[in-house]
Amino acid sequence: MIQKLLGWFDTGCRFGAYLSALAMLVIVALISVEIGARSLFHSSTLIADEYSGYLMVTVVMLGLSYTFAEGGHIRINILTSRFSGWPGRALEILVALAALLMCAFFLYHAVLMVYDSFSYDMRADSISETPVYIPQTMIVVGFTLLTLQVAAHALRRLLSSPTP
Repeated sequence: MIQKLLGWFDTGCRFGAYLSALAMLVIVALISVEIGARSLFHSSTLIADEYSGYLMVTVVMLGLSYTFAEGGHIRINILTSRFSGWPGRALEILVALAALLMCAFFLYHAVLMVYDSFSYDMRADSISETPVYIPQTMIVVGFTLLTLQVAAHALRRLLSSPTP
């Protein structure tokens, strides 16, 4: 049961990574269209820089959980590298739980931000007047995936057999 749940978390993490890569391709296409429009037709899409920024947030936020799962985040292991056995394992679990609390805190405040933007009908100060809750939703999705991946990491640490 727990292994199946961890598998779902990992699948969500990979799905986020695929969407992150797709967003990067859309950025490349959008910038290419903008360059072509300016060079060939002396006009602009007027939204390329704004939407590229939104998509860059999507790239970063949806890539966080996969980066964490692959060990790509910077880890400062001054203390954890000095302990072995159960003290090292206990410290790893404690650090994982602290990271989980921080991710949950960030997720909670991201949800509040999106809710406020939606309820106040906040819009971008640009020609497109994009409702800002739409790109902000990617922040919530990214923090959700990261929180689930950190929870999976903490659970794996709790369930792993202790090293002597």
